[in-house]
Formats: sequence, structure tokens, C-alpha cells
Amino acid sequence: MISLVQWNLDRWHKLSWWLCVVTLPWIDMANNISLILLTLGWVASGEFRLKWQRLKSSRWTWPFLLYYMLLLVGLIYTPDVGNGLFTLDKKITFFILPIIAATGQPMEQKFISFLTRNFVYSCVAVFLLCLVMATYFYFSGGAVSNFDIRTNESFSDAHSDASPAWMHFSYIQLAYWAGFHPGYLSMYLVFCLVILFTENYKSRQERNIHLLLGCLLVCFLSLLATRIAIIAFIVTAAYLGMEEIKKRRAAYLPIAFATVILIGLVWLNPVARFRVIEEPLNTNYQANQSVTNWNSVSFRLLEWQGSWSVIRAHWLTGVGTGGGKKAMHNFYSHYNSSTVDLKHNAHNQYLQVWMESGLFGLAAFLLCLITGLFTLHKDAGYVSFVVIFSLMCLTESFGERQKGVVFFTLFQVLFLGSIKGKE
Repeated sequence: MISLVQWNLDRWHKLSWWLCVVTLPWIDMANNISLILLTLGWVASGEFRLKWQRLKSSRWTWPFLLYYMLLLVGLIYTPDVGNGLFTLDKKITFFILPIIAATGQPMEQKFISFLTRNFVYSCVAVFLLCLVMATYFYFSGGAVSNFDIRTNESFSDAHSDASPAWMHFSYIQLAYWAGFHPGYLSMYLVFCLVILFTENYKSRQERNIHLLLGCLLVCFLSLLATRIAIIAFIVTAAYLGMEEIKKRRAAYLPIAFATVILIGLVWLNPVARFRVIEEPLNTNYQANQSVTNWNSVSFRLLEWQGSWSVIRAHWLTGVGTGGGKKAMHNFYSHYNSSTVDLKHNAHNQYLQVWMESGLFGLAAFLLCLITGLFTLHKDAGYVSFVVIFSLMCLTESFGERQKGVVFFTLFQVLFLGSIKGKE
């Protein structure tokens, strides 16, 4: 009877991990339920003394627990307790997932590969849904909403002859049907491509099917037109290509082909070309109180200036967990008339963490990011995952929304909590 119960718990454990992975690109509620099921299964499995011993020996979990502890401490002096509690709730996976991965049933590399592959399939399903809904919306004559009025005028001036279909099947309008910002979906797709490039295929047929799937993902990535994601893909593709060349394998050829295809599609799509090439080139890189005509590029300069002004005043301790929202609002409201109503965060995860949790919080977050490189530096797929998230965090605060927090903590602990990553 005991062995039967244990067998059922093991199956529940694996099913819960699978649900957490495949629901990530879908609605937050589904992913939250999956995380709760995973936690309940971990509690039901008992053996807490053994789990405590495992946790003490799993040193890779310490940065995660330290970071979350600093978030708890930051709640003491934050000026915005409500937002601070909300932040703790959003980032609870920094605390829960490392403990479950380190103390639960060890996961073999074969199961990790199964989970990552299913993540790819789930992302493809989400994007196909987006395409279907965008097609329906396009033929029903729906209005598009990709840019603000000023940016839309700039795009229209630059591409007056562009087909209106591009606006339906690109950027925010396309990702709208997935229910979250194209930056997050783009990050998922770049990681999916890495998974496909680094898989160990059992047959040529399987490899060819997945390479075809990779071509589709490259097309999707170009449609989403997210600058930093495209940069992240090119960087990781260059890294993976060099790794394959070192091993004297021809696997670098599909990677190089995918990169060329992506660049070509970005140029072909007027929305992507405008966002990735034309808008950055035509932007006046200036952020001072005389500027009022902001765009998506110059806004970053403003946001980084605001967060840095807060950091300079509170560089050691930060303004407290969740306090960045009020601090940035105070900066915007006193900057000039065009920024009074802005509610933007730092749009840089490193600045966001430093602003709220201080220097020690930033150090703990960076340790969470790089701790696996000490043991998994030879795993090209894992290194690519770290590179992708590190680059994405340069222009977005990906660790401030569930889609970013769970993505990072979920796959980070899956890599580190596997038999391969355990110390």
C-alpha cells in the first residue's frame, strides 16, 4: 500500500511540473492553479526531515531564498505596503519552486527534456491561436492598436503604401490574443528555438519535423517585432553556432539559416522594420525636461534616468519592496508636463531590483541569475537560457510580472534541480 501511494505521488509530482510548464504561455489563472497543485503535492509527500537535509545540501537554492528574504525585509520600510504585498505574491516562486525542486523527487534529464519540448508545443499552440484570432479580426474589419497616435503617424509616413494586414498580424495587436505583451511571448519563442537547436534527436525524421517547427517560430518571432528579443536570438544563435563549430558538427547550418531568415523577415515586415531599425535610427537620444515628443526608444532613457535618480538617493537599501511605483510616479510628476500621468516602471530589471531592494537585493538577484553557470557552464542550452533572460532584462522589467517571474524561476530550478545540476 505504501509503495502504491508513493507511486501515485510521484506521478502527481511529474504531472504538476508538466502542468506548470504547459500553462505558462496561457492565462495566469491556469498557471497559478498548476503551481498550487505542485505545492500541495509536495506537502502531501511528507518526509520533511529528509527534505530539510536535501535543502541544506542544495546550495544553489540559497540565492533564491536570500532574495525573497530581502523582499520580506523591504516590506518593513516600503512607502507602499499594498504594492509590496502584491510584489511578494508575484515573486513567491523565488521561494517555493527552489525548495520543491531541491527537496522533492529528483528529476532525470529525460523528464526535463520532455518538459521543455512540451513548452515548445504549448507556445506554438498559443501563437496559432493568435494567428486564427488575428485573421478573424482582420476580415471582420476590426481596428488595430499597435502604436500611440504620434508613433502611428510616424509609421504611416514611413510606410504609407504598406498593407493594413501587417498591422493586424504584428506586434501588440497579434500578441493581444495571447493576453500578454509581445515582449514576454517573444522571450518564450527565443527560448523555444534554443530548445529545438539543442535537442538530442532520436531520428532524422524527428529532427526534420522540429527544424520545420523552428522555421515557423522564427516567422512568429519576426511578426512580434520585439527589438531586444531579436537581439537576444541573434546573440544566442551566434553562441550556439560557435559551440557547434568547435565540436566540428554541421548543426550550425540550421542555426545560421534561421538567423538569416529572421533578419530577412524583419526587413520584409514594415512594422518590424520600423520598430527594430527605423525608429531607433530616427530617435533623438536625448532625455531632458525640454523633451515632450517621447517614443518607445526615448522613453527608455527617461525611465532609466528616473530609476537611477531614485537609486542614487537610496543606493544601499532601496525604497522598499513595491516602493518603486511611488518613487517613479514622484519622478514623472515633477519632470515636465508630458510625463505627469506616466506610470512606467524602470523598464530594466536590474535597475528595478536595485531601486527597490538596494545593493544587497541586486547582488542576490544576480546570484539567482548566474548561480547555475558554475555547474552547468558546459550545457549550451542552459547558458543560452541565462543569456536570453539577462539580455531581455536590459530593456524590460521582466521580473515584475508573473509571465516573467514564473518563466525564469520555473526553468531555472528545473535546470538546477535536475540530477545533472545537483551538487
